[in-house]
Amino acid sequence: MPMAGTQRRLRPAVGRINRGAHSPAMPRFDERVVLVTGGSSGIGFATAKAFLQEGAKVAVTGRSASRLAKATQELRRHGRVLGIRGDVSKAEDAKRFVIRTERALGPLDVLVNNAGIYLQKSTERMTEHEWDSVLDVNLKGTFLCTKYALPGMIRRKHGNIVNVASDSGLVATPLSSAYCASKGGMVLFTRVLAVDHAKDGIRVNAICPGEVDTPMLDRDAAASGLGRARYYRRLVASIPQKRAARPDEIARAILFIASDETPFMTGAAVSVDGGWTAI
Repeated sequence: MPMAGTQRRLRPAVGRINRGAHSPAMPRFDERVVLVTGGSSGIGFATAKAFLQEGAKVAVTGRSASRLAKATQELRRHGRVLGIRGDVSKAEDAKRFVIRTERALGPLDVLVNNAGIYLQKSTERMTEHEWDSVLDVNLKGTFLCTKYALPGMIRRKHGNIVNVASDSGLVATPLSSAYCASKGGMVLFTRVLAVDHAKDGIRVNAICPGEVDTPMLDRDAAASGLGRARYYRRLVASIPQKRAARPDEIARAILFIASDETPFMTGAAVSVDGGWTAI
């Protein structure tokens, strides 16, 4: 049990932390610059919207020009946003994402590596191209965008990186070897970066969503041939909350991790899955 004198010495420090915490009168990300990859739909779009509503200036990336244009137009209703077309798995595009963001909006404060693709297929039937595609977007894309974001963050001794991994990076998901490998790689990549750059004032964390009700779920339901309602019931049967997450619920968790409310959190892999990995 701590001595009384130790408790008295701790109280002023706690007070200083509380005074710096988020106040309802001040947006959590007022004038901060955020880059969200894969921001055209789903979790990425919801995350960009949430950051804008909290006062941030946001750049979003996407591979489809039409989807990116539509998303950017919708997001402009909530704040200052920049859409950048490109592919996270290509080094020249990843570098351009960071350069254009900083030229247009200012020094980068937060990078959200969200762009990702999913493949459900047995390993023996999977082609080399399919394996490479999943690893290139999910893992290599995270590496490339982080690589080009880091120098400015290191120079400024400030930065926050949130990697959108998956619970499939923590536990096995049947018929998903490439996806699990890519997301598991993201989790360990996150932890190494957190250790390497703690001295630079940079926090790096991963968020691991479970099932999320996004357009990807709709595509999977269509491919299953079961119909959406039946597919959804099967999908959520093993989730304690018996439902998939909404994209905005994942977005709120990302903002919390990236905010000043979590200054001592780095190297974490946070599950947001309705309790699925708890059983």
